Amino acid sequence: MDQTGTISDGETTIEVQKIWNICLDSKADRALHELDVREQQASVAGLNETCEEPKPALSGNVLSWAMHCRGPSPIEDKIGKTDIRHATTFVSGRETAAEIVIINRDNLVQSHGRFLTRMERRGTCDSGLKPGDMMLMHWRVNGEETLKARQSRNIYDEIEHQKAFTASRLAR
Repeated sequence: MDQTGTISDGETTIEVQKIWNICLDSKADRALHELDVREQQASVAGLNETCEEPKPALSGNVLSWAMHCRGPSPIEDKIGKTDIRHATTFVSGRETAAEIVIINRDNLVQSHGRFLTRMERRGTCDSGLKPGDMMLMHWRVNGEETLKARQSRNIYDEIEHQKAFTASRLAR
């Protein structure tokens, strides 16, 4: 899975790229879609925004969903709002292409993010990996490799981590 994205607040733009090797079966494949939703909910929980649960829709070879998030802004008597739109195109039985667009209209923070993900099935899982296991191969920020590569994760653990993070931010 190759994920690239840009985040901009109008003055500063950050480019990010993450490359993952992921071991999937049908259950882990579905969980990977849920992880995407939970990561987006966690990303706005720090802004004290809660998101509605998305209602996925499949039309032809495109799976799409949208979430509208809102919560009290740090500016008195204002409401922060974030819209997240996702579309995954099943290019073939071996490949998908996805796009996520995030627009934040808080009164202190106004940002726009666009993330593209390309996934390609490459055969059997790497030795030692079981369905749901993920290995972060590269993580680049503005073209420079971070020291975060070779992190081993698990889709199911990550879903629970994102849920807990979201709950902790919104419980304040």
